[in-house]
Amino acid sequence: MSTPFDAPQHSGSTHTRLNSLPAEGGGGGGGGGGGTNVDTQRLDEAANALVELRGDTENVDNGADDDCLSASRGLNKHTAGGMAEGGSWATAGSLVTMDVRWGSQVLNLKRLLQDISDKLHTTSGHYTSTEQEERARQNAIGTPFG
Repeated sequence: MSTPFDAPQHSGSTHTRLNSLPAEGGGGGGGGGGGTNVDTQRLDEAANALVELRGDTENVDNGADDDCLSASRGLNKHTAGGMAEGGSWATAGSLVTMDVRWGSQVLNLKRLLQDISDKLHTTSGHYTSTEQEERARQNAIGTPFG
């Protein structure tokens, strides 16, 4: 299965290049003078894929709910009532309990997916904003050479 993380870089995507130290001298980094490149389009694609996964998770959860409740009703439909020894199916109640636990875990997963997606979108926005501010700052610098 392919994810946005596996996708090749797209032409025309927004790349942010933050300032860096020169390759020689200045601040004790580890050498390499290259800048940090951030492909904000890929961040946004990953965030959108998580939103899609969240929706798919909800659909799967709804199917599981329907199946568990149907099975529980089916088991209870054929019971004689009373204790398990009397013919009732203890499994029916256990299915409902399991479904409630499942729903709780799905809700937690959906919250995590949404949180990560929101943070990716925010990060992408910060990088884009920083790049625009830096471009504006560089364009505002006047030189005597025209």
